[in-house]
Amino acid sequence: MAFHSTYSFVSSQCKLIYYCNYRKVYNYNHLTNITKVTSVSSLTNTTPSLINMLRVHIAAVGFEVDRIVLPAIKNKADRVWLMTHSGLDKDKGDVFVSLIKERFRNAGIDCQQSTADRTDLFDILRALRSIIIKENGNSILVNVSVGSKIQAIASMMACMMFKDQIMIKPYYVIPEKYNTSSTEEMREETEGMKDIILLPEYKIEIPNERLIRCLNVINQQKDNKISKRELKDLALNNSLIRISNRQDSDDYTEQAAYMALNKNLIDPLLEWKFITVSKQGAHHIITLTDEGRNALKFLNVD
Repeated sequence: MAFHSTYSFVSSQCKLIYYCNYRKVYNYNHLTNITKVTSVSSLTNTTPSLINMLRVHIAAVGFEVDRIVLPAIKNKADRVWLMTHSGLDKDKGDVFVSLIKERFRNAGIDCQQSTADRTDLFDILRALRSIIIKENGNSILVNVSVGSKIQAIASMMACMMFKDQIMIKPYYVIPEKYNTSSTEEMREETEGMKDIILLPEYKIEIPNERLIRCLNVINQQKDNKISKRELKDLALNNSLIRISNRQDSDDYTEQAAYMALNKNLIDPLLEWKFITVSKQGAHHIITLTDEGRNALKFLNVD
């Protein structure tokens, strides 16, 4: 799969960080940083931003209700985002959305909804990133035990990619009962909640904003191609690269611009496998790859 080559788990592109004492760290954050505090006198050293932090849960809707509702209620969620299917085809899981919303309404929990194609990993990541941006400043818990396998994978990846931008943690819910009998009547796949497992935390590095902006510039060109000279000019105009001594000779400035372009944009994008560079006559042509287009689907800053 193209994405695997882009975010392969190798030391040159991904740093794995494992918190051995994850449960202890999470519990501390959950009690002091996530939970709304009413006894301010016991938290004289807590900043207002932490006191006002909302507890937000994200869960993809499949064929389960308890597995989404019960952990959110137990952890005193302030808001829950439901990820539903955006495809034109009828989603059988839609029947459970209204049930989930009703139970959250009865529990006094704000419930929001976001849509994404459940078969498209990058569209799901796009929707998750959109929620993360909206919930900036709050604490996010992501339920990776519900929805389709692709939704679960995307949910875990989002926790690994954006952990440096926001407080975000993944968890898995063990149900009390699995319903394996097959009937024509719509029925939950699971019932109840036996336990909540807090998952180990790793990190996937993602390209910086400047590289994503550069990809967007290339993507806007015809056939997603651009000459090196044109990219150099656009990179200067969009402040993607800078030259310190632009008052010097034109030859020196031109050479410095190409050096800055190679070092700060082209070489890193080649390392990410987001672009290819080929020579056509006297011109060097930069072309967006499938990996580059996939990255833009959920990382585009525009």
